[in-house]
Amino acid sequence: MKQLVFLILLLFSCTLFAQKEEPDTCVARVETILDLRKKAVAYDNAAALAWQTGQYAQTLEYTKRGLKIAEENNYKDLQAGLLNNRGIAYDYLGDYTASLTNYFKALRIQETLDDPDMEAKILSNIGLIYSNQELNEKALDYHKKALEINTELNDMRGVSVALNNIAIVYIKQNDFEKAIENYLECIRIDKIIKDERGLGDDYNNIGICYMELQQFDKAMTYFMNALEIRKKMNNPHGVSETYTNIATNYLKQKNYQKAREYFLLAIPICEEIGSKESLKYVYENLYELEQTLNNTAAAFDYYKLYISYKDSIDNTDHARMQTELELNYNYDKEKERTRLLQEKKEERAMIILYSVIAVLLLILVFSFLLFKRWKYAQQQQVIIEEKNELVQQKNDEILDSINYAKRIQTAILPSSEQITALIPNHFVTYFPKDIVAGDFYWIEETPRHIFIAAADCTGHGVPGAMMSVVCHNALNRSVKEFQMTLPGEILDKTREIIIEELSKSEQQVKDGMDISLCVIERQKKEMQWAGANNPLWVYRAGKTVLEEWKGDKQPIGSHWELKPFTSHPIPVSSEDRFYLFTDGFVDQFGGPNGKKLMSKVFKQLLLDSAHMDLVAQQHYLEAYFNDWKGDLPQVDDVCVLCIML
Repeated sequence: MKQLVFLILLLFSCTLFAQKEEPDTCVARVETILDLRKKAVAYDNAAALAWQTGQYAQTLEYTKRGLKIAEENNYKDLQAGLLNNRGIAYDYLGDYTASLTNYFKALRIQETLDDPDMEAKILSNIGLIYSNQELNEKALDYHKKALEINTELNDMRGVSVALNNIAIVYIKQNDFEKAIENYLECIRIDKIIKDERGLGDDYNNIGICYMELQQFDKAMTYFMNALEIRKKMNNPHGVSETYTNIATNYLKQKNYQKAREYFLLAIPICEEIGSKESLKYVYENLYELEQTLNNTAAAFDYYKLYISYKDSIDNTDHARMQTELELNYNYDKEKERTRLLQEKKEERAMIILYSVIAVLLLILVFSFLLFKRWKYAQQQQVIIEEKNELVQQKNDEILDSINYAKRIQTAILPSSEQITALIPNHFVTYFPKDIVAGDFYWIEETPRHIFIAAADCTGHGVPGAMMSVVCHNALNRSVKEFQMTLPGEILDKTREIIIEELSKSEQQVKDGMDISLCVIERQKKEMQWAGANNPLWVYRAGKTVLEEWKGDKQPIGSHWELKPFTSHPIPVSSEDRFYLFTDGFVDQFGGPNGKKLMSKVFKQLLLDSAHMDLVAQQHYLEAYFNDWKGDLPQVDDVCVLCIML
C-alpha cells in the first residue's frame, strides 16, 4: 500500500547519516543546527526516512521535536508536514485513531495555506485509513479529491499514488479488473519518473489482483518483482507485506509447506517494525493452515497469538472514534465559518452607521460628485458602445473565417454523387458539433480498389477541423503516393506521415485520429478492414446479432507503444450491411435521465431497422438521435456510414 510523505530538500544532510548512525546521533546532529526553520526541516526529513525504513518509534520522536519548534515559531507549512509524517507512523503501527487525529490536524492547518500538493498527500493518507477500516465509499471520496488536485498540478508521481490508492479500494470491492487497469497505468508512470518505491507497490498490488482472480502464476511473477525492488529499497514493511502475499498465494493453491515458509519469514520483520495488523493476519492464517493439516498443538499456539493481536485492535471502537474525529473536524470548520460571518456582520453594521453619518454631513459634496460622475458615465457609455461595435466586428470576422473553413472542409469531403458512383447502396449521417468538425468520412479509388473510412480526429470545432485536414491528406498520400492497398499498411503509413508532420514544431503535439477503414477489391468483391480504436459492425441477413470486428487499441498518432495495425479479411455477401462510425452517436447524452446512449442501444437500433431500405434506416437513426438528444447540447461530432456491396 502506498503512503505519502511531505519531503522538503534538506538544507542539512540528515538523510545521509541517518542510515549510518544511531538515532540519538541523528538527534545530536540536528540539534547543532542554529537556524530554527532548518532544524525543523531536518527533523521532518529524518522522520520521513525513519518510517520508510520501519523505525516508527524514531518517527514519532523526530516529529515531536520538530513540531515543538514549528509551533513555537508558527511555521504552519512545517507543522502540516510533521503531522502528516506522524500520522503515517501511527498508521503502520495500527493505531488508526491516532493516525487520523494527526491527519485532520494537518488538513486543518493546510486549509490556511496555498499548497495543493501537500493537501493532496494528506487527503490520500486519510483515504488509506478509511480503506483499512473497510469504509470504501469514504476512502474513494478522499482519494478522488487527491487525484483531482494532482491532475491539475500535472504531478505524475501524485497521480500514480492516487490511482494506486483508488485501486486498493477497487480490490476491497472485488473489482479486480478496474484495479489492474489502474495499476498498469501506475507502472507506466512510475517507470517514467523512476519511482522504485512506487513500482514495488504497483507490482505487489497487481499481484494481489491476479491472486484473487486465481491466476496464481501471474500473481507470483508480480510478487517476486515487488520483493526484489523492496529488498533493494531497504523497505522492511514492504518486504514483510510481500512475504505475506506470497504465502497467501501458495495457501490458495494448497501448497501448505511453501505457505508456512513465507509466513514464518514475515513474522520477525513484522515484530521488529511493530506491525500489529500484519501479525494478526499471519497468525490467523498459520492457525488455519496447521488446523487443516491436523497439527493441533501448533494450531492452538498460533490461535492464541492471533487472538492476542486481534483483541489489541478494536475496529468497532476505532471506527466510532474516527467518525467523531471527522465530525469534530467539520464542526470546527463550521464554527470558524460562523465566527467569520458574525465578524463580517458586525463590520457591515459599523460601516452602515458611519456611512449614514457621512452622508448626512457631506450630502452637498456628494451631490456635486454625483453630477460629475453622471457626466463621466455618459462619456464612458460612448466609449463602451464603440468597443462593443469593435468586438462585434471582430466576432463577425472570426465567424466569416470559420464559415470559410467549413467551405474548405466540405470541399475535401466526398460528394454524394462521388460515393454513389463507387458504392450505389450506402448512406452517410454526418452531424458536426460546431460549424467545422474533427470527424470526417473519406473515399478514394484506384483501378483495382475502393477505399472508404469514417475517422475521428482529436477535438472538434476549429482544432479538430485542422487536424482532419492533416489526417485526410495523410490517407490520400498513403494510397496515391505510396500505393498502399492493405488497410493495416495504410494505417501504418498514415500514422508515420502524421507523426512526421506534427513533429516539425518545437512543441510536442500528440494529437491524431481513430478510424475504421475498408478496402474493397472491385473485381472480386472482396473486402479487407483495419481499425484504430474504432470497430466495424456487420449485419448478416437473417441474423439476430451484429458481427463485430474490433480495431487495434491504439490511435493514428503518437502512442506509448506503436504496433503494426492488423488487416482483417471480411466475408462479403450482397445482403450484408457494413457500418463504419465514430463515437459521437453512442456518447450523446439524452433520454429521460440525461445519460449516454451507449453502444448496446446503438446496436439494437441497427438491428431494429435492418429490414428497412437504406434511406429509411438513415432517417430512422437520425430521428432517434435528435429525439434522444432533445434540448441537451450535442457533445461531439457524429459520423455514421453504411455500405452494401
